[in-house]
Amino acid sequence: MSERQLIESLKDLPQFVRKLFYEKDISKLNLDINLTQTTILMFLDSNKNKSMSELSKMVGLEKSSFTRSVDYLVEKEFIKRNYSSEDRRKITISFTEKGLKAVRLIKNDWNEHFRSLVSTLSAEEQKEFANAIKTVSKYVQQMLSGSRKGIHKPARALAS
Repeated sequence: MSERQLIESLKDLPQFVRKLFYEKDISKLNLDINLTQTTILMFLDSNKNKSMSELSKMVGLEKSSFTRSVDYLVEKEFIKRNYSSEDRRKITISFTEKGLKAVRLIKNDWNEHFRSLVSTLSAEEQKEFANAIKTVSKYVQQMLSGSRKGIHKPARALAS
């Protein structure tokens, strides 16, 4: 595969991720939250004790947009803000009981969604798909870290 083909394939990745995760309709859960707020809850569930700044970067939102979404989630009592006693500028967020219940509902709904998607594959295809995901994850992490075993490779090294 040439570097150009690899780059074209890489460009398709966000579209697939969006279809798998972000085009999932959660309105039937009656939580009165949008996709961005759902994403924040799911990232918070996987990344407890992170600052709001760290979470906003993980979610990929500007601080102002992230803060507006957090404000809404606080207002609706899904999460609460926690202020550091050493540094009032450091703010973390944590779940309320209502937020924990919402995350369980969302996870169950997503699990059912993924189960229905995976069920269209044979056992062998499921195994291949799982291995492909592991491989993609490994290489994406490697690319994002900017190195391979501490050695930076020029972009031309991608061509085969």
